[in-house]
Amino acid sequence: MKTVLILGATGNLGGLAASVLNERYPEVGLRLTSSRESGCDSLRELYPNAEVLGADWYDPSSLVEAMRGVDSVFIVVPDFTTDESIVTPNIISAVKTVGGISQVVRLIAIPPGLTAAQLSPEFLATRCGANLSVIAKPLLDASGLPMTYINVPCWIMFNLPWFLAPEIKARRRLAMPRLSDSSRLWISEADVAEVAAKILAEDPSKHVGEEYVLTGTERIDFVQITKLLGEVIGEEVVFAADDHPLRDAMGDKFDALMTYFRHETRDYGGVPVTNTVARLLGRPQVTLRQYLTTNRDLFI
Repeated sequence: MKTVLILGATGNLGGLAASVLNERYPEVGLRLTSSRESGCDSLRELYPNAEVLGADWYDPSSLVEAMRGVDSVFIVVPDFTTDESIVTPNIISAVKTVGGISQVVRLIAIPPGLTAAQLSPEFLATRCGANLSVIAKPLLDASGLPMTYINVPCWIMFNLPWFLAPEIKARRRLAMPRLSDSSRLWISEADVAEVAAKILAEDPSKHVGEEYVLTGTERIDFVQITKLLGEVIGEEVVFAADDHPLRDAMGDKFDALMTYFRHETRDYGGVPVTNTVARLLGRPQVTLRQYLTTNRDLFI
């Protein structure tokens, strides 16, 4: 039986990938980790047939123990808190120490061609989105590990209920800072997770050495999303250039996020649309309208 390790399986995309693997690929053994004991307890409850271990990005010995005996590793690091200059070398060292791992799959978010040299120290210090990936990818490229990259240089749809739902439910306003508005590509988290699970479940030789760029199918800004939401919930929704709801939601991370937006709205505008999701999954990917319709209850 092939064994797949998901580092940080309580995270959003790591958790979704674990769920898809558990439900659709029973021939794959799961090893799941969390850095928190409470996270491990949750994983054991959700996945009673999986092996669950404690592991921390900053504890090299725990990474080595987590990787012993696995075939493939999936890595999704959290925004804001990850220091890739430490975490990525720890991961590389653990994989090399263990030996025998046939595939390392890393989720990244880099507009094609963007490098760390093109970003100011201020942007890199936010440790968000591509500002993580542009540090990690060159280290992984130089490592000689059997890498597969899932590159998602666009917004994931679960940001909409996180950022917008409370204000829409309470006041029928889509409230975001004007600085954050841009015409973006949007992709469903379920599609990303399904792609990751497929890559992890299949023969590594099909995917090692590949970088799969996943995007949405069309560019949509907040005003257009406002119109879509109104149609989906059957009531008028208005756009408001207001930073207070996001400030309340993000707390002390708000300033870092706004700094990141100044880079993101500039550098993600030229990301080309790809058909990678449909090609890999053999079906059309989820559109933003379909996502909002499916998740309508989150906004009413």
